[in-house]
Amino acid sequence: MDNLSKHVDDYKSLKTTIKDFEQKLKSIEEKIKSQMGDKEEIIVNGNTIRWKTIVQNRFDTTAFNEKHPVLYEEFLKQSESKRFTIT
Repeated sequence: MDNLSKHVDDYKSLKTTIKDFEQKLKSIEEKIKSQMGDKEEIIVNGNTIRWKTIVQNRFDTTAFNEKHPVLYEEFLKQSESKRFTIT
């Protein structure tokens, strides 16, 4: 069990480090976006940077369920997964 305890400590430490790096990365990303202004694409030091609007169509299951509850139930498919967490 000592080995497992070390793995848990290492895991939690790395998760914290990753979160810190993700926050730093997000901050840098926001600075880049700010300097891009309304441009969708720029080139800096040979790197192409794109910040484009993407339009997606998604199925509104809540609205469909409200208007067609019988059909919604008929096509509902149950799925199962496992979630790994350490708190």
